[in-house]
Amino acid sequence: MKKMLQLIPALHASGYLDRSGGAVALRDERGFLVSPENAGELMKWELSEADLVLFPGEGEASMARAGRRPSRMNRWLREMLAVRPEWRCCVQTMGWGAMSFALAGRELPLHNVSLQIFSAGRNAAVPLVHADQDADAQAAMLREVVGRTFGRSSFGAVLVEGEAVVIAGTDGSLLPAALDSIEGLARAQQWLLMQPHER
Repeated sequence: MKKMLQLIPALHASGYLDRSGGAVALRDERGFLVSPENAGELMKWELSEADLVLFPGEGEASMARAGRRPSRMNRWLREMLAVRPEWRCCVQTMGWGAMSFALAGRELPLHNVSLQIFSAGRNAAVPLVHADQDADAQAAMLREVVGRTFGRSSFGAVLVEGEAVVIAGTDGSLLPAALDSIEGLARAQQWLLMQPHER
């Protein structure tokens, strides 16, 4: 908890969380804790434990403290953490490179160093969850594609079409390296977004 709260200002300063978007979540013995709605705009990402919204166990109902509501992206962060019990923390990033792939509805191919960082198999990509499904179908697809791609990794990532880039991992202090890897790779491969593709 302390480590994640200390990480949030650094993520904000790096542009991965901004005033208009982004979210964080972590898992502890109580359940899932998610950043509140408008944490960037209203709170400038200066959060304490009391500001986080608790989802006890793995349930859908939240226990908002101080009248706070969870980020609207809370479902995707909780689903991401549910993929593997070892993953303890999660960030919905606003990095423009990776978001470009999410908005374009394209998977992000992993390459060389990123394949090693994410312990992904050869020719792996950050998977995409399509928007043309209901929320439950999207959640099921997220768990399936992320588990298949990152089932042996300390980190996992997913693109939610038109919505978000979500990265989870076992250790919050190592998340910035995973975020940097994905974001740098996405920016280096912008040309892919101009290529025709079949869905």
